[in-house]
Amino acid sequence: MKKGLVVTSLIVAGILFSACSSSQSNLSYENNLTQKLCDEQFFNEKLKEVKDDDDTIYVGLNSGLIAKNCGNFKTSNEFFDLVEESYKEDVDLQSVGTKGAKAVASTLINEGAVDYEGSLYERIMLNSYKGINFMNLGDFENARVEFNRALMRQDKAKEYFAAEIEKNRQELEKQQKSQNYEENIGKNTKTIEGKYEHLWEEFDTTKDFINPYATYLASVFFYMDRDYIKAQNLFREVAIINPNNEEIQQQAEFFENSNKDGNKIFVVYENGFGIAKDEFKLNLPFIFDKKAITASVALQTLKPREYSYPFLSINDKQTSDFVVLDNIVATEFKLNMPTMITKALLQTITKTTLNAVVAKNDATGGYLALASSLFTMATTSADVRYWNGLPKGVSVVMLDNNGEIEIKAPDGTHLYQATLNKNKSALVIVRSFNPSNPINVNIIQR
Repeated sequence: MKKGLVVTSLIVAGILFSACSSSQSNLSYENNLTQKLCDEQFFNEKLKEVKDDDDTIYVGLNSGLIAKNCGNFKTSNEFFDLVEESYKEDVDLQSVGTKGAKAVASTLINEGAVDYEGSLYERIMLNSYKGINFMNLGDFENARVEFNRALMRQDKAKEYFAAEIEKNRQELEKQQKSQNYEENIGKNTKTIEGKYEHLWEEFDTTKDFINPYATYLASVFFYMDRDYIKAQNLFREVAIINPNNEEIQQQAEFFENSNKDGNKIFVVYENGFGIAKDEFKLNLPFIFDKKAITASVALQTLKPREYSYPFLSINDKQTSDFVVLDNIVATEFKLNMPTMITKALLQTITKTTLNAVVAKNDATGGYLALASSLFTMATTSADVRYWNGLPKGVSVVMLDNNGEIEIKAPDGTHLYQATLNKNKSALVIVRSFNPSNPINVNIIQR
């Protein structure tokens, strides 16, 4: 009876951890966005989770974006503030003991067993979206703080990735002293890297991490805040990255030469659903106790999703493609890939070693060995959490403000129309997840 309870409890624990895979949560957040579900009870429940430190960053990012999409900018920033605080306390400044506990949990179970820490790309977008929220609330002073933070994070990208690369180098150096390093880590790393080759054919990755969308939004903000010199300097960076984009070059000329008396409409079209995280598994050979065995390794991969309308017509002028944000995500993923592979292999080695020890010392007639193996199978999964709802790509267009804005689909279908104050400039953010759902339009004037 006791043997059965032990087996059952271990299997149940494994299944529960396996269920922590966030595929269902990702889909739930996606549905809330596309259906524009703005239920107050949902926000209250998610705020409680975040305040209770229940996967604060993952829950807060996704819930905050839903609130922003609903036009609930104050609630959105409440989520985002808690996320940023969690970045500072739980990620950047976490103690050695906390880091050690997380490392043990992620190694013995999987990355999904610990709180989500997010990516640099998501951190930059967090501050950019906080800035937009403050602009909507008429608080340009705090918006300035957020856009400056987004730019600062971007400037420190090289330092961030250099630190991550150094940590991985140190870990590999430590592992090189272990027995069977070349067979268990060296050769398997090369095999895994080969599986990603097809992925890089789908994306235009670069050596440097740059998010021109964050810089563009900051440029427009500083222009609307009448800090014309800073707006001009920032937009030069945007123009340098996009030398062949006619629309961007025209806007650059305006930022350089305008007398700032004319009021403009800056339209930003956030197009489609950005890249999703998925997993795949490989059976790889390992050497344990001088014996060759095969074990399963779970790894993250990227899954491209679809664009919505290829472009929009704004007052009969077409938006121009500006940045494919999927490429930025893929660049960061590629930079972090060596660390991810090393962690996945170490997880497999640790679990397989424990299974061997349990099997060798099992006095229950095989029950513990079976339970240990089932637990390993149930918990061999990659962390597929991410900030759902960020756009796949962004296109832009700048227009004279004649007091009206009309938005049409590529086939001429009327999508939106509104009256503007022609004595003010306007930032118009158009969000379309797919052509089947109505567009979401956010107009900010100053």
